[in-house]
Amino acid sequence: MPRGRTRDQDARQRVLNAAFDLVGSEEYRKVTINDIAASANVAKQTIYRWWPSRTAVVLDALVVGSMKATPFGESGDTRADFRAHLRGVIRVFNSPTGALIRELIAESQSDPAIAEEFRRRFWRPRRELSLAHLHRGIDVGHVRPDIEPETVLDAIYGPLWLRLTIGHLPLRLKDADDILDAIWPGVAAQR
Repeated sequence: MPRGRTRDQDARQRVLNAAFDLVGSEEYRKVTINDIAASANVAKQTIYRWWPSRTAVVLDALVVGSMKATPFGESGDTRADFRAHLRGVIRVFNSPTGALIRELIAESQSDPAIAEEFRRRFWRPRRELSLAHLHRGIDVGHVRPDIEPETVLDAIYGPLWLRLTIGHLPLRLKDADDILDAIWPGVAAQR
């Protein structure tokens, strides 16, 4: 075992990996805590020590997996970093993970507990990461300081979420450029 890493951390990571792999290969509603425990080679009680529900495990696994797939770069160019991030989000949305996200959103419409877990475990961490990057852009003079950051994020990410959930148009990597071409002139600081 690597130095400084506990058995609990290893078990927790195995659970997250197992949950992510299982929901990537079959429908979310078919995956059970028993399936996750068996795949991770842990007892169900181990899972319930860290997570209150299957949804919580799956959402945490989704966050870990999607954050790895959609990191924010630190190129020194805020727009370029958002472009790269948007392209990563599009790749995730076009993968089996995107289908899982759609399924969780659908279930959250009729289950307030799933809705709250989705917002708390998946939406907020990702939103906070994007917000922090936008604030860095303001701090370094790439983004206007008088904008409403939450509105800017809605404008940047809204088209992707709309296409993911409604499916009226495909999600293409080119969309990252199209979105930023439409939005960035109103966001960029004047130099």
